[in-house]
Amino acid sequence: MITLSSYVLDRDAIKLDAYRLLCLFYANKEISRLSDPTHEYPDASVLLERRFFPRELTRLLLSIAVALRTLDDQMEQLDSANAIRTRYMQARDRTNKNYDCMMFDDMPLREVCNKIIHAYVVEPHHQDGEESHQYDIYAWEAWQAARDEGEEVSPDQPESLSWQHMTGNVRLGGMRSRKQWWHLLMVPVFVEAIYDLLNDNDCGRFSF
Repeated sequence: MITLSSYVLDRDAIKLDAYRLLCLFYANKEISRLSDPTHEYPDASVLLERRFFPRELTRLLLSIAVALRTLDDQMEQLDSANAIRTRYMQARDRTNKNYDCMMFDDMPLREVCNKIIHAYVVEPHHQDGEESHQYDIYAWEAWQAARDEGEEVSPDQPESLSWQHMTGNVRLGGMRSRKQWWHLLMVPVFVEAIYDLLNDNDCGRFSF
């Protein structure tokens, strides 16, 4: 018979969710660079992202935050002399010292998870793309081919298209004691912190 006394957490499952979270934002930049920036003729990648990004972002952020909070609770409840607890606490202290997951605020990873869980505004930030859009390459090739063929074309190369992509920062907003709060979560730093916390200790599978 299998008996359980608490939740069993898988370190690799948490890290896999962190990887998937990071991929959402990196994929957005490439999808934005390759697809129609006017969105008049969206292709499959744009339509799929439009449909699944919000729910995947929600699922991954909450899954990671709840798992890390639960893990932290489990470790706190162990005897202070427990070797697993000691290694976890060392990793947690190191992570909190080395990583600021919120852009303008210094807070421990546990509090970052609290903000994710209690946020009612979850808003990814965007910025203008710095690289050439794929359509710029198509336009330049067409302009070059026309010029080589002796066709009458403008002496100037085609103007670059403006396009945007997500930055990897997510604006979180909520209420505490009737006071509004706002924070800017830096997803790449958040993922780095998660990896550092979980990579060097034996708390991957533990139940309290």
